[in-house]
Amino acid sequence: MARLDVRRLEDDELRAWDALAAGSAQGTVFHSSDWLVKNASLQDQDLILLGCYDSEELIGGCPLFLSRPYNLLGLAISTAALTPYGGVMMTESERAKQRAREMYADRVITALHEYILRQGFDYVSLVNSPGLTDIRAFTRRGWSPAIYYTHILRLHDDILKTVSKDVRQNIRKARKQGISSTERFDPGIFWDLTVRTFSKQGKQPPVSERHLTGVLAMIREKGIGSMRIASTSSGEIAAAEVILWDEKMAHSWSAAAAPEHLSTGAVSLLCYDIFTSLKERDFRAINLMTGNIPRLSAFISGFNPGLVPYYGVDYSRFRYRIFKRLQQYVYRDASPG
Repeated sequence: MARLDVRRLEDDELRAWDALAAGSAQGTVFHSSDWLVKNASLQDQDLILLGCYDSEELIGGCPLFLSRPYNLLGLAISTAALTPYGGVMMTESERAKQRAREMYADRVITALHEYILRQGFDYVSLVNSPGLTDIRAFTRRGWSPAIYYTHILRLHDDILKTVSKDVRQNIRKARKQGISSTERFDPGIFWDLTVRTFSKQGKQPPVSERHLTGVLAMIREKGIGSMRIASTSSGEIAAAEVILWDEKMAHSWSAAAAPEHLSTGAVSLLCYDIFTSLKERDFRAINLMTGNIPRLSAFISGFNPGLVPYYGVDYSRFRYRIFKRLQQYVYRDASPG
């Protein structure tokens, strides 16, 4: 069996990368070169796209964002800010038997693992999409596993029939108050709602206005998503959500709401209108991205989605572990009381 070759892709190979992402069971909009390159630029990070080749055929890959905190440690992370997952993707033969598929995945992951280790990174973290269900090739080689969750909602004919009583009541409440939603791309409104949403929790947004609006501009330019805004009858903005999509499904990427309108049912109505619109566009499912945050998970479970796991792995060298331990001591000693 020929040895697989792993190398960094060049700029003129992005089309092949995107073709791999589109055809791979693990590939998502978050693996697309447009998404990766734009986020790397906005974060001022180096991006490398690792390609796994069988002869001259690109059969697998993994994106890595590189950073060097304190100019001491070399870190490699598979996801950018506001990105739920990235990680490994590979081609797959649906006709192959289970054992053959497992051996094939093991070859691809082994090749990527060996290349990554040769780079001498102090810490590597890969959060893989739900399409990668087997991470044993990593854990057998000493990587530490992590499990995450998302919700997948199948977009069937009558969504209201399967939602909870509370969701139906909230939708009716919002409609009675004259709240409605429409597709409208307004980065300024979305940033304002984002700031207010995090402020209510006593937090700052996880990214800057420049970063968020830059990603929104790319989403609109590339036609990979839409924004939907819910408003009151008087024109006040109640909530907004940004949806992305790829060849496989839609993805609920980011949402925010005005605190004073949380009790109006606007968010439930907005979700329902989004699901209905996607169904009319022939999307069969939407990834709701809410499984790891308890309060969001409790809310979205009212729409009766399925809970789906996805897996991460990380690898650290001794120097990184020592650094983290020292960092914990410093923070502990600096904390009041």
